[in-house]
Amino acid sequence: MFSVKDKVIIVTGSSGGNGSAIVDGLKKLGAVVLGYDLPYWDITSNLHLYQLVDHALNHSGKIDGLINCAGITRGNDIFEYTDNDWEDTYKVNLKAPFKLSKEVAKHMKENGGSIINITSLNSELGFPNNPAYVAMKGGLKQLTKSLAVDLGKYNIRVNNVGPGYIKTNMTKQGWKNNRKEIEDRTILGRWGEPKDLVGTMVFLLSSASSYITGQDIYVDGGYLTKGL
Repeated sequence: MFSVKDKVIIVTGSSGGNGSAIVDGLKKLGAVVLGYDLPYWDITSNLHLYQLVDHALNHSGKIDGLINCAGITRGNDIFEYTDNDWEDTYKVNLKAPFKLSKEVAKHMKENGGSIINITSLNSELGFPNNPAYVAMKGGLKQLTKSLAVDLGKYNIRVNNVGPGYIKTNMTKQGWKNNRKEIEDRTILGRWGEPKDLVGTMVFLLSSASSYITGQDIYVDGGYLTKGL
């Protein structure tokens, strides 16, 4: 039920902390994982997106799953936030997942498949000095629900996974400046490790989740839930 053996999975942002852990974890379980990241693959380029899908099909003949993991963050004071900060974040964090999901779904229509978008706590909460990241992750959350509705008739399931505070390069400032505060904000009392995401990926890629689509799963140690 939880098998991903021989499933062909595309992972963008595969060289990042979360992406590389997902790739390694799925490979260990027998999946055929094709990872794509800079500098060889630029998902903001239409040409690269089409070439990426062609490469996956030429390599393995099918695509069973897509994990849109690539993302960037551009923090800045609201009055110093530039158009480039906004546009770059939009292109990577929202536009590329839409275009790649649409392209991959064309090749999933016959046999179904699973698409996972990596969102964030910022899909639910407003954090300071990062308006584009918060906006695009919120948009990605809703894009997933739209795609789930449109693709469900092809048995293509689309879900969100929102990491909490995971120790990666993207969160190093938080680790440096607010480590204890963030630990205390979680129910489990710790930061996450990239490997903590793998089990959720396996679940959503496998037949164990065959009746689940359009949903949000937060792998956050209880950050969103904790009150006092």
